[in-house]
Amino acid sequence: MKGTIVAINRQLGAVVVETVDKTCAVLETLGRLNAEVGDEIDGDWSETGSAQIENLTRGSQMHMTLQTTGISRSEAVGRMTVL
Repeated sequence: MKGTIVAINRQLGAVVVETVDKTCAVLETLGRLNAEVGDEIDGDWSETGSAQIENLTRGSQMHMTLQTTGISRSEAVGRMTVL
């Protein structure tokens, strides 16, 4: 599913992604976070757990953990700050 990064917490290595249906997902990485707000990404974030995410804007891939999905943007940003 495609989405756009709408928030980043670099200290925690977390991002909030908003899909076209205006629901959000919180993803976390343990590695280097090579992404910026506005980047379009693609991946399967239908279930929590490990996921391979493709950054379509930068032409790169990231191994991330899906923390939560199907929530509002404000709830996702709140959850991203307390991973």
